[in-house]
Amino acid sequence: LDFGADVNEGLSLDGGLALESGDGEYLPIVKVAPTYPRRAAQRGIEGYVVVEFTVSTLGTVINPTVIESDPPSVFDSAAINAASKFKYKPKMVNGTPVEVPGVRNIIRFELDKSR
Repeated sequence: LDFGADVNEGLSLDGGLALESGDGEYLPIVKVAPTYPRRAAQRGIEGYVVVEFTVSTLGTVINPTVIESDPPSVFDSAAINAASKFKYKPKMVNGTPVEVPGVRNIIRFELDKSR
């Protein structure tokens, strides 16, 4: 049993060393909250938007587009504006940043019910 624990510790250490190699997945650094459309807020409308975009080699968002939204088109422009300001740590392959296409993000529009 003790030997098994040593093996597990070795594996987790190896995982830590692999992360230091300069390669890695893209990671969100800045996520901007969307501006709630005033008319939707006044009417108590909530919803969500799924946006898809490419994370560039600089970690910026390229070409965000709406894949799905409910209710349709109410929050689309607010979601696109927010997503275009997201910042990522770029994905690294062999120490070089690469673009990541087809990244999807769900942006929820929910009213603060505590008031």
